[in-house]
Amino acid sequence: MRRRKGIEGSTSTRRRALAAALLATVAIGMVPVLAPPSAQAQAGAQRLSFSIPSGPLASALAAFGRTSGLQVTYRPEIAADKMSPGVTGVLAPAEALDRILQGSDLTYRFTNPTTVAVSEIPGGTGQTGPDGAPMLEPIIVTGASESAWGPVDGYIARQSATATKTDTPVIETPQSISIVGRDQIDIQGAQQVKQALRYTPGLATDIRGDISRFDQIYIRGIGAVTDSFQYLDGLRLPRGTSYLIPQIDPYDLERVEVLKGPASVLYGQAPLGGLVNLVSKRPTETPFGEVEFQAGSHDRFQGGFDLGGPLTEDGSLLYRLTGIARDADTSVRLTEEQRFSIAPAVTWTPNADTSLTILGLYQRDPKGGYYGVLPSRGTILPNPNGKIPRDFFDGSPDFNTFNRTQAAIGYQLDHRLDERWSLHQNVRYWHMDLDQSVVYSTGLRADGHTLNRVALWSDESLDAVNLDTRLQGDLQTGPLRHTAVFGIDYQWDNWQQTQGFGPAPGLDYLDPDYSQPITRPAAYTSPDRTENLLGLYAQDQIRLDQLSLLLGGRFDRAAISNENDLAGTSTDQVFTKFTWRAAAIYNFDNGLAPYASYSTSFDPSVTANAYGPPFQPTTGEQYEIGIKYQPPGFDGLFTVAAFDLRQQNVLTRDPTPGAPINAYVQTGEIRSRGIEVEAKVSPIEGLNLIGSFTWLDPEVTRSNGPDLHKRPVSVPRTTASAWGDYTLRDGTLGGLTLGAGLRYVGSAYADAANTQEIPDYVVFDASLRYDLSRLDSRLDGTSALLTVTNLFDRVTYTCNAADFCNYGQGRTILGTLKYRW
Repeated sequence: MRRRKGIEGSTSTRRRALAAALLATVAIGMVPVLAPPSAQAQAGAQRLSFSIPSGPLASALAAFGRTSGLQVTYRPEIAADKMSPGVTGVLAPAEALDRILQGSDLTYRFTNPTTVAVSEIPGGTGQTGPDGAPMLEPIIVTGASESAWGPVDGYIARQSATATKTDTPVIETPQSISIVGRDQIDIQGAQQVKQALRYTPGLATDIRGDISRFDQIYIRGIGAVTDSFQYLDGLRLPRGTSYLIPQIDPYDLERVEVLKGPASVLYGQAPLGGLVNLVSKRPTETPFGEVEFQAGSHDRFQGGFDLGGPLTEDGSLLYRLTGIARDADTSVRLTEEQRFSIAPAVTWTPNADTSLTILGLYQRDPKGGYYGVLPSRGTILPNPNGKIPRDFFDGSPDFNTFNRTQAAIGYQLDHRLDERWSLHQNVRYWHMDLDQSVVYSTGLRADGHTLNRVALWSDESLDAVNLDTRLQGDLQTGPLRHTAVFGIDYQWDNWQQTQGFGPAPGLDYLDPDYSQPITRPAAYTSPDRTENLLGLYAQDQIRLDQLSLLLGGRFDRAAISNENDLAGTSTDQVFTKFTWRAAAIYNFDNGLAPYASYSTSFDPSVTANAYGPPFQPTTGEQYEIGIKYQPPGFDGLFTVAAFDLRQQNVLTRDPTPGAPINAYVQTGEIRSRGIEVEAKVSPIEGLNLIGSFTWLDPEVTRSNGPDLHKRPVSVPRTTASAWGDYTLRDGTLGGLTLGAGLRYVGSAYADAANTQEIPDYVVFDASLRYDLSRLDSRLDGTSALLTVTNLFDRVTYTCNAADFCNYGQGRTILGTLKYRW
């Protein structure tokens, strides 16, 4: 990517200043790593703040599990009718449990570092284990030991750091959050992040048809036109304006978390509808290896490997190495996609107080598949010449190209300063390059079968640095327990582009001639944008017995400069904004947890305005109430949420015929109200069930265009889905997993005036997996998986504007052979 004259010096100066600031921040964060272990760590006991009142023993044990993060197991009858004196103070978990069990004639033992078993004093049943300890009957789990950054155990995640930046149980989080783990991603055969979220409520994931190069998603009726909703390991993925949009392959991920509603208090510049936090695979203490090979529809072939384990005998150094290679055609003729990716990770734990994880990624996509546009007539609207074929290519095989490279390196540092305070720092450097050329259609000519087309090319590059440093305190003030967070984050990025746009010869979809020469248009714009985003934030999670309050506030300053040599323009913008949120949740002993929240958002636009001055930031607010239910002793989580949100200065595509594909306008204000329902349960061993329902009432409430009081484009009013899979354990079919699901997407509109309707649809998915070791013990660790998306090949459509439509994904079959050791 070339540097334009007149700005190279200023850019270099900015980068040198940034590098100095980065080095200083990293140095400050790394000082505690070299400090000696605390006395507490040397004693092997982490002290926590407990405030558990006297009362029924079962309630006290449940509160102990929530506070300590330990799994507490016991037979229900041994705690029946027993009372506990409770416990208050800063204590080691063992000391707190001693006081809770005082006078109960019960004892306990730690079966592993994260699980404690409560039982009657030996001699009651006479049954003992090999170590002489009493045998326990089926257990009740009252706490959770899952890590917020680790794998999800099954389908039901219990911990998450996305909503609070602290390791908080989902049942104690006063905001709607949905989590998709590795097991669900695999069994459903998701090949893109948006596909992994198809069974998640509140989301419209298939808004751009069968397109593979970007993950475009609407959350709660709010469109993410520039895909700014994605975060990776808690840091925002940088965004170019045009086509320079990151995409992470699901094979590199441990889990995908969707936080619904505003998140500006913790993340700063974030969309109102919500954000998607992608969690990378991380090093493991247990050594393992995995290789897999996939083949399927459209000549798709992919190989992958995933390795991990300790690098040293004492386990202080762990590693993870994940990689894939893919080559495939697509559902559209004359188009291909390729990907090569490798993601190394190393965790260093020099002492019990400190953990440093270094995460890297290199991904190259030499071919980006299909990314064209089809007119409304011939797709969602009738055409006397007949439907446009589903595999029709509106571009040029000689002109269309796509070559994207993205690379990142960063780290996560966690260090306990003492028994109350800990330091957390998250840093990442990101680089991207893109070279793209595309011919696409802009509508039909009068004959009804010849497409008007334009040609566009774009060369882009981006460099970005994210730093997030926060101090966390676990404090006690009288009966109140506090988890306080004080943080500062800084985001810098520089995006450069040179783009050309011009006419291209028409194309008859009844008899396409792809030999027509395409003239490369002259460059007409060359934006060079630099962002400096600084945020200071504070948050307090206050607990009083079973009531939790969440209060947070943030001050943001965004400085954005845009220079454009070809257009002859230069602008500088500085925005400041205070955002805040307040929420409360009450956790009943029976597993019910009602909550309420209010929050605000702030998101400066980085999209260049093709018609004049820069766009104003989008702002918004949301009210949300809901209830979560996690029955004690039952593997399941149910969530119901109702919300009312409003967003100002919303960007939408310019509906003007012939406008560039990346031209946007600000419509004014959108209001979206709705209800979301989600259920994830594993009622018996081997059975997993997922259900979701969303009802939305979105409306453009302020506009000077035809969309006033209309529904926003592409947003369905109703969506619903259900999935289930069951693994047979015994008999001749033992080791066989059967999975099936259905997805309903309601009708939406393709144009601002709501005159062109996108039909609703129902599609079915299925999967079949078999453990091949059941056939031959020598195949231990080998499995075969077959997934089918859109089983009955239902024809579906998506549209982002009038004459901006695509076909949805047709029947797609994928077979995977995996060996794991």
